[in-house]
Amino acid sequence: MTSVNFAKGKIYGVLRARVVADNGEDHSHKTDESHYNLISVDDEQSQTVEKYQINIDIQSLQSANVKCIIIDPFVNTSIPFSNIPIGFTPLQSDDNDNIALDFIRRPIFDIDLLTKSQALTANEIAIQLDNYFKTNQPNIFVFGTKYDDSHTIETNHYGLQRAIKENKPSRGIDDIHMNQIIGKDGHAYQDGALFIQKENEENSYIAFFFCFLSQCKTEE
Repeated sequence: MTSVNFAKGKIYGVLRARVVADNGEDHSHKTDESHYNLISVDDEQSQTVEKYQINIDIQSLQSANVKCIIIDPFVNTSIPFSNIPIGFTPLQSDDNDNIALDFIRRPIFDIDLLTKSQALTANEIAIQLDNYFKTNQPNIFVFGTKYDDSHTIETNHYGLQRAIKENKPSRGIDDIHMNQIIGKDGHAYQDGALFIQKENEENSYIAFFFCFLSQCKTEE
């Protein structure tokens, strides 16, 4: 399983925060890429409140090329959510970190449900996400990579372009999807995912898992 080499300045980890705005689907006619965007805050910290963009890849080609499954309820038995502090926590991309996600080496759901599902269009995924975020402001756990305007070198980075052009927060989380390729060997433990914490239900969540079509093809 080949792990993804993230852009310089990005840090793999998990963000625990609360959604405060749903910006919905955003499509670039220049690149044909579509994202679903949320704004969150870690406002339960005693320190300065930080806002984050949440940038979810939902299409990167002219045709559908992202798979998405939603598990509701996701009854967790392995991720120590209660031990994750508010805000962003960097994680080690190896099996010594019991929070780092690896859908294959440390399965938390049936990976075939994701990889053998049909790719969905950006609009189809956005409609599903709307059901959970348009009228709600849930507490979430987001696994992916953190970027900000101080450390991420890519000036054309999607989230940073939104920060410049649309006055969005200059930090955020992306790569919220599987970050390895089925059938290839290599270091992993850096998959992305999104979890909603259900209100008044102990240890029960709604899980969102994503992967690109190209990640699911096993080489002969």
